[in-house]
Amino acid sequence: MTGTAKVAALLLAMNKQHASRLLKYFDEDEVKIIAQAANDLGKVSKEIVDALIEEFAHDLKHGADLTATTEKIHGLLEGVLSPDQIAALLAQTGTKSAHAVWQQLPKISQTVLTQYLMKEHPQVIALVLSRAEPLISAALLKLLPRSVSKEVVARMLAIRPVSERAYVLLEISFLQDLLINRRRDSDLSPHTRMAELMNKMDRKLMDECLQAIGVYNEKDAELIRQQLFTFDDLGRLTEASLVTVFDQIAADVVVRALHGIPKPMQEQILQAVPSRARRAIEADLTDGPAVKPREAMKAQRAIADIALDMVERGIIEFQGNEADEAEG
Repeated sequence: MTGTAKVAALLLAMNKQHASRLLKYFDEDEVKIIAQAANDLGKVSKEIVDALIEEFAHDLKHGADLTATTEKIHGLLEGVLSPDQIAALLAQTGTKSAHAVWQQLPKISQTVLTQYLMKEHPQVIALVLSRAEPLISAALLKLLPRSVSKEVVARMLAIRPVSERAYVLLEISFLQDLLINRRRDSDLSPHTRMAELMNKMDRKLMDECLQAIGVYNEKDAELIRQQLFTFDDLGRLTEASLVTVFDQIAADVVVRALHGIPKPMQEQILQAVPSRARRAIEADLTDGPAVKPREAMKAQRAIADIALDMVERGIIEFQGNEADEAEG
């Protein structure tokens, strides 16, 4: 079993309350990947469940045969994702795995596929065509404008290994857009779509993608860069907006996120934290256990995602916006 399959099996073996509490520590992309792993899991024998429990949770004594039904997956995600998000993940239109989206492409009109791809960045098109069946890729290349197809072929030849997580996110996006949602936001520019995808990546992968895009077209990279939002961008928010963001963040997440960041930004964030929690957070930062860089990065991404959602909904704003409105 893969790591994600083991996680899915253990979560399904737990009661709903404990599993839901654990899932809240994962970011949204990781929950989607776990949900997909659970959907692919099928029946797991009692012996395997017992071995997993022995490996990861020595205090549990009993395992049981496990079948990952739609109802169990729904119960696992309830309270962690919204009903619409759960429905999108489970409404797979007969597709058992996100990886099977590539086998579903022949069932979709090539015209629809071409129109979909034309709204994406050439690098995304190259990734898709490198993953699809050769006959489908060849047919789609013929339908793309000559200038686009030439660039896509060049990018396909130059593609370097891509992390499995990035491919899973791409597959889930394809599954929802083409087989479920038929792209609710088809009017988005390719730069905006790429920015939305990259906003879900960690900073290292984000920088690598920007660098790769910049090699081909620095203007494209700059247009995408303008729409990215990272944890560092919290410092650009107004004081009131920062307070609004951290009023929604649990203290333990704040503690993990503040590890290793520059002191000035750390102090700026602490000033936005409710006073009743600030002392406890400062104590944990000084005397608490060490936080692994990966855990700190996950917490920072989770906070940035919440802030980005608030920015897009107009709940919070950046410094300078108030002055601009006053002048208008």
